[in-house]
Amino acid sequence: MPSLPDTDKAPDAAEVPQQRDSAAVVSVRDVEHTYGGGRGAESVTALGPVSLEIPAGEFLVLVGPSGCGKSTLLRLVAGFERASSGEVEVFGEQPEPGNQAGIVFQQPRLFPWRTVGDNIGLALRYAGVPRAERAERTAELLERVGLADTSGRRIWQISGGQQQRVAIARALAGGKRLLLLDEPFAALDALTRERLQEDLRTVSAETGTTSVFVTHSVDEAVFLGTRTVVLSARPGRVALDIPIGLPRTGTGPDELRGLPEYAALRAEIGTAVRDAAR
Repeated sequence: MPSLPDTDKAPDAAEVPQQRDSAAVVSVRDVEHTYGGGRGAESVTALGPVSLEIPAGEFLVLVGPSGCGKSTLLRLVAGFERASSGEVEVFGEQPEPGNQAGIVFQQPRLFPWRTVGDNIGLALRYAGVPRAERAERTAELLERVGLADTSGRRIWQISGGQQQRVAIARALAGGKRLLLLDEPFAALDALTRERLQEDLRTVSAETGTTSVFVTHSVDEAVFLGTRTVVLSARPGRVALDIPIGLPRTGTGPDELRGLPEYAALRAEIGTAVRDAAR
């Protein structure tokens, strides 16, 4: 595990080194984003300035107090909004919705009139997968997220946790090399949330997909991430940028959470989030 900084406070954003990497999957350079300001209304700067480089295969977790701009940053990377200033690039291009990334929201947003398999099959169709291959690919994706033998069920016949698994499988169906997740487990009970965290961590290790995950949970940030970024209170800036360095395979979830390194990271990130909330 990398050594932890010997400071008890999060570094100022200006102290966090930001290097431009032309091979980065996601590049965020000096980005600020402001809402409002039209017709005499007061404008609100929600984010920035923020600079981040996310290399291939990284699982980056964004954590911080409510209103710090985590979801705003994710929407900018997804292409749902354009930054007020600065640059956002995904695979070297300006992001466009649905083009470069698979996206999982807090709610599954599945088609309830379709079966589980049909929801996945539709994503495969839009991804250009030939009809003859879709059934096999659907079965593979559902098995990967722990939902084998559910293809014929209606969405209303499966639990909320299972629906979120389907949403993750659908996002993976597009074959995108980038996965964006906006608090996908926030509405679930604690046990289901932990099981899905374990599933997502396994899927991430198996596929090597680059991921950006938004959460309010410090434990989730440590458990899931290969790197965690804490954003300060509005306007969100980088308050802490730390590699996690915990084993991704070969260690069970209970054993992982029992590691002293896990506890140290959780304490440091928790302190940074509390400081950011002030």
